Amino acid sequence: MKTPQQGASTSVFAATSPLLAEIGGVYLKDDDISPLDIPRPIKFGAQDDIPSDVVPHAVDPESAQRLCELSDRLLRR
Repeated sequence: MKTPQQGASTSVFAATSPLLAEIGGVYLKDDDISPLDIPRPIKFGAQDDIPSDVVPHAVDPESAQRLCELSDRLLRR
């Protein structure tokens, strides 16, 4: 279990780190880029590219699309 601060820290890292300015599509874990993905992006749907400790819904393209659409709707309110 993580504290709320620990749970949010990787998201804050993703939103603010200059290290990620020119990188996209990588899996972040514990305030860093997962060493299994450096420097190539995850190919959604390619099982060989998904690290073993990543839950499938974290890299599901349909879930990503739904999240993007929901985020757009919420931000336009």
